[in-house]
Amino acid sequence: MISQPKYASTLFIFNDNEGEFLEHLKSGRHTCTAGGGNAVIRPFQCQPLPRAVGVPTGTYEAGPHRMGYSALDTHAREMVDLSMGQIADLLESGRFDSMAFSWDPITKLGGRIFDTAQEVRDYIVDRLVELAAAN
Repeated sequence: MISQPKYASTLFIFNDNEGEFLEHLKSGRHTCTAGGGNAVIRPFQCQPLPRAVGVPTGTYEAGPHRMGYSALDTHAREMVDLSMGQIADLLESGRFDSMAFSWDPITKLGGRIFDTAQEVRDYIVDRLVELAAAN
């Protein structure tokens, strides 16, 4: 879909892991390799004009959020909000007239690699909807 001309003005959102997300945020280009699941589009975030943005949904590091944010605690909210800032900046650029993300009719936000708590999935989708409405 991301390669089809009819979606040239669509910003694509993918589920990312926290480590890759933070490395990209710090360097702006470090993590450009395709990931698993919908993170296969990760390379599109590293183009001169990015077409994709990752939203962290968990981590591979030891702790309560290993393999998926377990709750919408301060840490998970902070990580999601960092990605929403990137999304807002891209939407405000005027280059995009729509967003696409992995949708699931039961959990709202699709995803199979991490077992992300429903309250986190809800928060991510609610924030995406807010950003779309504001732009």
